[in-house]
Amino acid sequence: MIVALMFGLFTALLAFGVPIAFAMGLSAVAVLVIDGGVPLLVLPQRFFSSLDSFPLLAIPLYIFAGNLMNYGGITSAIVGFSRSLVGHIRGGLGQVNIMTSVLFSGISGSASADVAAVGGMMIPAMKKEGYKPEWAVVITAASAILGPIIPPSLLMVIYGAMTGLSIGTLFLAGIVPGLFLAMIMMALVYWKADEIGAPRHLRASLGETGKVFLKAAPAMVMPVIIVGGIQSGLFTPTEAGIVAVAYGLGFGLLSHRLNVKNTYRFALQSVVTSASILIILGSAALFSWIIAREGVPATLATWLSSITSEPAIVLLLIVLVLILVGMFIETISALILMVPILTPIAQMFGFDMIHFSVVVIIALLLGSLTPPVALIVLLGCKIAEVDYMKTMRPLVPFFMVLVIGLLCIMYLPFLTLGLPGLLGAFD
Repeated sequence: MIVALMFGLFTALLAFGVPIAFAMGLSAVAVLVIDGGVPLLVLPQRFFSSLDSFPLLAIPLYIFAGNLMNYGGITSAIVGFSRSLVGHIRGGLGQVNIMTSVLFSGISGSASADVAAVGGMMIPAMKKEGYKPEWAVVITAASAILGPIIPPSLLMVIYGAMTGLSIGTLFLAGIVPGLFLAMIMMALVYWKADEIGAPRHLRASLGETGKVFLKAAPAMVMPVIIVGGIQSGLFTPTEAGIVAVAYGLGFGLLSHRLNVKNTYRFALQSVVTSASILIILGSAALFSWIIAREGVPATLATWLSSITSEPAIVLLLIVLVLILVGMFIETISALILMVPILTPIAQMFGFDMIHFSVVVIIALLLGSLTPPVALIVLLGCKIAEVDYMKTMRPLVPFFMVLVIGLLCIMYLPFLTLGLPGLLGAFD
């Protein structure tokens, strides 16, 4: 009864436009006041203890490092390098767009940042070359979901902080699935090249490729330093964030693009973004504690067991729910909301938690790509100045291939677990 009332209040507050962090927090407080069985002193304790986590310090650090690297002119260098590698393949700038997202994901760790940075450069260039604007938007938005999958990933930092899973192992587990999804999207662009309106390009010479590689190399070194340092034991994920910030500052100063004024501005932006994430985390902790206190995960697990005892079917049902949730709730908020509910269920059915975490993240990202909300598509539409409804038709084939890709990742666990196992992450 309490949980039903809490979800009812939560839904009503969202309908009235209350931000999700305050909707979760207020609905949790309201039901505890109505119930009267829990001292209200518990609320600030739960809120604070959920944020008293060393790994969470990595969030503002990774955001700040990404801002510093992007301003240092690295996005244009990555686009140039991607063009020299894949620009001659059928699909031209569409292929470049996806490859750029793969490389840029090592800096941003965020789908929205990917759309803003990569889309800001690629969408106007694609339109200029004759690409249909709606296709340019969809390619940019679809490839942007690679940002939170290929490390470093803010979603994986949050997931690891909430569950105690190794963030370094989560980073490794996301590499192959991210590259796999990129390959199937590139295959789709190759097949749809004529419909997209993609012109052909000449292959870049070895000398040209070498020049642009040198410009883009600083960006590609950063994720190697982060993941390699974590796995080698040189530093923790949080300490890796400090290394990333130092690297970003060094790059910006050497490129003569950073000064005291804009460094302060980026620091302030990073603090504001991080604060919004942490407020959501704290409010979700209250929300999730009530859900756990009322035994909802155990009830859901029992209900799922009554439907089927087959873990593969349970995993499919969970993914369908996650895509549905991701359609209406922003990805970070949805992750924070769903992980405490799903983790006990996953443990009960014997899922590998590293594999399960990657599946959860990809499913929520697919939801964020799906109407009616589709925030990253809306952001791309704003950049391209194209009607949102025109993107619906080209979005369908991309969504379908990404669903097929997710199914492969779900039922072929070696795609997520192979690389961590090879590098001894489970030892």
